[in-house]
Amino acid sequence: MEIVFKLIQRQGTLEQVGTFLRSKKLPSSAGSWADMIGLRLRPSLSDGSLSEDDVISLLRQTEEHGSQHIFFFDLVKGRDISRLFDARLPGLLKAAGLPALGTTSIVDMPNTPTVVEVRHDPRGDNALIFKIVEKRAHLEKISDSAQNGRVIVTYDEIPYRAVNVMRISDKGTAEIRVQSHTDPISYAGLCEAVFTLLRPVVDRLDWRDHKLDKFKSNLFDSSMRSKLMSIFGLRQSQHSNLEGNRLTAAAGMPGASMYDDDEVVASVDRFLKKQDHAHCERATVTIRKSDSLRRSIGLIVSGEANELAIASKVSRDEYNYIVSQVLEYNK
Repeated sequence: MEIVFKLIQRQGTLEQVGTFLRSKKLPSSAGSWADMIGLRLRPSLSDGSLSEDDVISLLRQTEEHGSQHIFFFDLVKGRDISRLFDARLPGLLKAAGLPALGTTSIVDMPNTPTVVEVRHDPRGDNALIFKIVEKRAHLEKISDSAQNGRVIVTYDEIPYRAVNVMRISDKGTAEIRVQSHTDPISYAGLCEAVFTLLRPVVDRLDWRDHKLDKFKSNLFDSSMRSKLMSIFGLRQSQHSNLEGNRLTAAAGMPGASMYDDDEVVASVDRFLKKQDHAHCERATVTIRKSDSLRRSIGLIVSGEANELAIASKVSRDEYNYIVSQVLEYNK
């Protein structure tokens, strides 16, 4: 279990682990990772308060939720995915060289993206989870020097572990979660790489994008504003119209929302007034603290039409709440 503890520390946050321990009614306070592992996790595993399966579940929760770009999909009408939920699945996995259903491999940083787990998801509906681990690297500057009129900058390449997930529901919905990179990039290609890795068990042609255009539009719908203001804070938005003109608006103070400024809201309303003439390209929002959420969490709706980014690590329950609210107001 020591490698699992190491991965939990590397992939998760103390808050995530504390939330998990509280759900088990176990002591959860710790001021450092050394205390969390040495005084909380390891003793609880030793005395039987936590099982090895519990620790594996904790690892899943810490690395599969948040700090991700999420892509949503719907099943194409007439396509059939029953093979993923009946007796054909074990044979499909074996033929594709993927792990057997329900088995777990603890892999740190494989040389190539690797499917380490295929399992059923107990969250509500009947769903299948594919978990992929890959090795990434970021550059860390260590020195720069001037030589013969040139500036030479030296970087260390720092490897790190990244986890991507595909979740498919038998109700005909799917999501791909791509762990956020340290540098700004486009995530569309990384999403498509997940489909490629899972082929032929998962057929890309079965799925169409579940676009979030309606959610972005509803953020500025005056008839829904009072309801949405109670759930979301609007930090920044970017709009464009058919003439190519753009309007960008933003809240000025930390923690403020554009909804709090009537003049800002009125300016955006005027830009969007003519039907089908202008639209929201990008929105940065916070989902507010509530009975279902212990803190406010930042979201970005940008990039591809079906793409949502969660800016920070979250618990499984927080993730489920965030996604449910975004999809609820994307109708």
